[in-house]
Amino acid sequence: MLSRIFTGLSLGLFFILLLIFTPFFYISIIFSLISLYGFYEWLNVSKEPIARNIFLMAFLMILLLFYHTHSTVIIFAYLSLFIWILLLIDMYFESPFYKKLLSHAPSLIGLYMIISAWFMIISIGSTSSVAVGEKNTYLMFSLFNPDIKMYLISLLALVSLTDISGYFIGKNFGEKKLCKNISPNKTIAGLFGSILIPVLCFILICNYMLAIPLMISDLLFILLFCIFCTIGDLFISTFKRFYHVKDTGDILPGHGGILDRLDSYLPTISIFQIWLFL
Repeated sequence: MLSRIFTGLSLGLFFILLLIFTPFFYISIIFSLISLYGFYEWLNVSKEPIARNIFLMAFLMILLLFYHTHSTVIIFAYLSLFIWILLLIDMYFESPFYKKLLSHAPSLIGLYMIISAWFMIISIGSTSSVAVGEKNTYLMFSLFNPDIKMYLISLLALVSLTDISGYFIGKNFGEKKLCKNISPNKTIAGLFGSILIPVLCFILICNYMLAIPLMISDLLFILLFCIFCTIGDLFISTFKRFYHVKDTGDILPGHGGILDRLDSYLPTISIFQIWLFL
């Protein structure tokens, strides 16, 4: 428990300092390397060829960087949301569809899920009116807008608050299991805690600290965001259970691998993009 808390706090502090003091170009490189390593863990767990698939992902990243359009961002965002909704339905009804995909094309699933999340994070803010007027200069590698860093910190804080709320509420008050066949530690109380606490904090901060008026759409998106934090967790839990491993790696003490920490970000980055920029 102590190692988990220490690692979580250290990672949070590291990324906050990174976002505050590091130029966008280097932030983009770090995000890209983290994504490649996450895909490496996916391939390692699923026993898929590593070198060939890592090269393919790096090649696709370069293609997206040099040959993207604003439409590419929009397509990736809505397609990702659609796919994650299908996965939610699949897991809720305990359909075998996702597991069949893992049996026949595990590398393609990991490739799409990770590269789409990567593209969504480095293209945050790219659909603003200013960005549209500056073709091919809006991805994070060439970005100079300091406001985007605050959005990234908000994304980090929101995912962290959702995960922490769900963990502590579930551990202390959870009895009825949410998906015992996928993740035995997940409880219904933890799910409600991971939704209600972030939503209440969001309302309090916006209304009383920032004086920002909230719309119904904002509350709906924050609700969707918190729900899909859990869906991302269950997605990786299903993947690990399918291949009979506890963690995707051991690089993070108390947490496991990079994918064990990226799980909540995989579906929520596209929701964040649609919510605030599309």
